[in-house]
Amino acid sequence: MKNGLIFSIVILFCLQGCVAVQTFPTAARAGDTVTLAVGSAEGMTKENTTVIYIPDASPESPINIPSTNIRAIVPVYPDKRSNAWSNSIATGIDFTTGHGAWLTVLVLDLPDALPQGTGVLKVQTSASYSSFSGGVNDTDIGIEILPGVGVSNNFKYINPSNGLAINGELSALESRPYYLFKPQLSSNVFAPGWPVYGAVEIKISGGISGDESTINAYLRVVLEDMEQNMRSHAQMDWYRDGNDIIVHIVSPKGILNYYEVSVSVFFTNDSYSFTSLPTVTSTYYDKDGNEIEGPHLNVSYVN
Repeated sequence: MKNGLIFSIVILFCLQGCVAVQTFPTAARAGDTVTLAVGSAEGMTKENTTVIYIPDASPESPINIPSTNIRAIVPVYPDKRSNAWSNSIATGIDFTTGHGAWLTVLVLDLPDALPQGTGVLKVQTSASYSSFSGGVNDTDIGIEILPGVGVSNNFKYINPSNGLAINGELSALESRPYYLFKPQLSSNVFAPGWPVYGAVEIKISGGISGDESTINAYLRVVLEDMEQNMRSHAQMDWYRDGNDIIVHIVSPKGILNYYEVSVSVFFTNDSYSFTSLPTVTSTYYDKDGNEIEGPHLNVSYVN
């Protein structure tokens, strides 16, 4: 399935969190599948996103594209050995967005009835963008609609078990619903007002629905993957104690930045979830183990 999105790497120049002003490909037939680079939105889903097409020939008559035509909205990551991940560009994304160097890609089936000619796609979403990275809502994404009627791309790949070509399931690349715990980013990224840390303990508290004896089998905790983690040598471990999930993030070098403290919790089985939005407390330590001040972690649910 990943091979079906390989072509999207041509737009990874937008990894600064930018929105591309053209689709890929830049011209397609009505009915074809295109991709849109829509920046680095936190929590962008099919449910909170809409797309319209505005023909240049008749801008007064925008065409609503059904939500079912949005095939997937997925983050695309560069290779960690590449310049896109390991150089200063990626580090800049870390402290300006509070997440790693990924680009949100929207895969869209164009409707069959789009008129021939040039125009723009406009994406509207209630997902959040960092104040330091551009959002997609005010951006015209250009495309040319070619003559003829195209066909939706099935992103076929070879099933290694039998050698047959089968359709890729793009939705498998989308995030499951998750709970996000991260600090509010500083308004001044160059002087954030927080020291560096040797460790932080995060206590997430809340009742969990489902069979108590099997919760741990479906519970997952993920540390946001950033280029800065490689510099600070950030390491994470966690365990569950009843209604509490205890997360430890340690920097052996003692240079953990406050924005690296970004953790997601989710369940791999839909029968399990928090019964309400959990609460969180965090305790910060310097490299010598002394408790010091650190930012409060905000809690949000992304579905």
